[in-house]
Amino acid sequence: MRRALLACVVVVLSSAGVARAQEDIGFKDVPSRSITFKAFADADVDDLIATLESLLAREKDPTKWGASSRIHFWRFQNRLERGIVTPSQEARIVAYLDDLAKKHPDDVEPIAKAREGVTLRGIGKIAPEITGKDLDGVPFKLSDYRGKVVVVYFSGDWCGPCRGEYPYQRLMLEVYKDEPFTILSVNSDTLEVARKAKVDKKLDYRSWWDGDQKETTKGPIATAWNITGWPAIYVIDHKGTIRFVNLRNEDVITAVKQVMREIPKKPMK
Repeated sequence: MRRALLACVVVVLSSAGVARAQEDIGFKDVPSRSITFKAFADADVDDLIATLESLLAREKDPTKWGASSRIHFWRFQNRLERGIVTPSQEARIVAYLDDLAKKHPDDVEPIAKAREGVTLRGIGKIAPEITGKDLDGVPFKLSDYRGKVVVVYFSGDWCGPCRGEYPYQRLMLEVYKDEPFTILSVNSDTLEVARKAKVDKKLDYRSWWDGDQKETTKGPIATAWNITGWPAIYVIDHKGTIRFVNLRNEDVITAVKQVMREIPKKPMK
């Protein structure tokens, strides 16, 4: 099944190279498959806020409210990442969260993270800067790659679904090796494991090491981005805008192909 799937992906991506002259058959070209995230309707946002409010109200013990609320905020953010939030809808969500923070002054941290997810890391937002050191201790930052399509993976070799992304990563690197494209990862393994996986799994891309002397998902970069589920995947266009969040496998490949088509072509000499 996996081999058949990868074979299909190769066929899909075969058009990513140099355009070939085609016979004029009269019909227009078949449109490329694309992934579209639609703008939320106001009723959708109303429903998400009402659902969150209902879930938060289940916890009656104020000393436990902050801890129990985190999963609800994460799921709220996860649903918001499945569409485009309009400016007026964003203002409504922020107003709701700000009011919630006033009601729960001792538990503002998870509320603030939810707020940042809407205002800073949503679809259509410029991706926040990431700074850190790679596996060799060399500093670099996300903005160094502006002008390229970038897929950022929050990943680790300890994570089965993360490892499941490796074949697709290698395929994209091969297909776009001569194009303005790159993969970057925020790695949560120990440094020894991260370095070994990079070689053994042929992960030929740069990684921020976000771990410590032990494996951790609470490194400074993952914490700043409020990453809870692993892997977390962001497709960022050449202008630095977040275009897709948490697609997996061949859907990531389709999204990258779609965004790559938007890069202006250099004139032929």
